[in-house]
Amino acid sequence: MNKLTPGSNLRWESSRMILPEHREQWLRYREQQQKEAQPLLDEQRWAEIEWTLGGAMKENTPLTFTYWEAGEIREKRGVCYFIDHTLRRFHVQAADDERYYLPFAVIVDVE
Repeated sequence: MNKLTPGSNLRWESSRMILPEHREQWLRYREQQQKEAQPLLDEQRWAEIEWTLGGAMKENTPLTFTYWEAGEIREKRGVCYFIDHTLRRFHVQAADDERYYLPFAVIVDVE
């Protein structure tokens, strides 16, 4: 077998080197491809979320807020104690007394 044998990869063996800059760029590209697109909720889903929030706020029960951030779906659990319609965000207080402000635009689900 030599470099000119059909089906042989030996002809290109010397070009297998990759520069560190190219590797970093390839890894960034693969990472971006794995990220999820931000989901958009329709009016019916927002009505269901509003109903869930109304009941939970009256009874002061904790909820699980599922939201989108930087290409990932994440969750926070806590009590929604205020809805700011001016800034369009939920004020959520977690069990460890930490407060979170979740914008309406990133919400995926509320349970």
